[in-house]
Amino acid sequence: MALQDDILRLTRLDRQVVQALLEGNTEEFPRALGAYLELRSNLKREMFDESVISVEDARAREILHKISSGDGLQSDKIVERLQELGGGDLAVRELDDADVEELGSELFYSWYSHHEYVRTLAELRPLILRRGTSESVKRLTGQIKSCYAFQQYDAAFGLCRTLIEASIRDICVRRRLLPEPANDAVLLEKYSWEDLRNKVSCGPLNQSLKDLYRRLSEVLHARRAVGIADVREVFEETLLVIEDLYESHGF
Repeated sequence: MALQDDILRLTRLDRQVVQALLEGNTEEFPRALGAYLELRSNLKREMFDESVISVEDARAREILHKISSGDGLQSDKIVERLQELGGGDLAVRELDDADVEELGSELFYSWYSHHEYVRTLAELRPLILRRGTSESVKRLTGQIKSCYAFQQYDAAFGLCRTLIEASIRDICVRRRLLPEPANDAVLLEKYSWEDLRNKVSCGPLNQSLKDLYRRLSEVLHARRAVGIADVREVFEETLLVIEDLYESHGF
């Protein structure tokens, strides 16, 4: 409720700023505007590291949309006008270099460092193939490793499924396993995952792809959460099945 209370307080300060300006109250106006700018800045900092914010009050949600989207309140428009007239010190305070440095220390370097990033990145091996692969497969493999290094385990897990799909599409295109010339866009539009899987595999390999894909889908559909050990295990399993797949097609 603290965030909601601050948002509603911001609306009250906004009204005080406007009223003081209309009344020509030279004492109340700078006081109210200063309090407004300080609270607005604090709210922006609070929201900086949030992915989802829950606010019960409808009015508070509306205000939150305005200040987070850049629309702003009446006080922000007043500040913009004051800037035009030369009142630069009254600008609505955005994140400056000092804020970024401070937030970096608080939100990133307090729990992570480049040393840890490099060490963690090295825990996952590359995809090893006889020949090259598509740019999308290379990109996705790198993204999974980066997500793992930054402790984004659900994302890494979900991307393993996307990597399998991209690998199968790559083989379909390179082996010309479809009746007409195709690229990724055509494959995504015209063929299901099952169709493409059956085009490139059969027997135990086909079953391994099917089982792994089902497990990966559980996380992608938010049926369960995963941790670091889960990602290490499933990434290795994903690489192995993809390597077997490419090998079976001479790649």
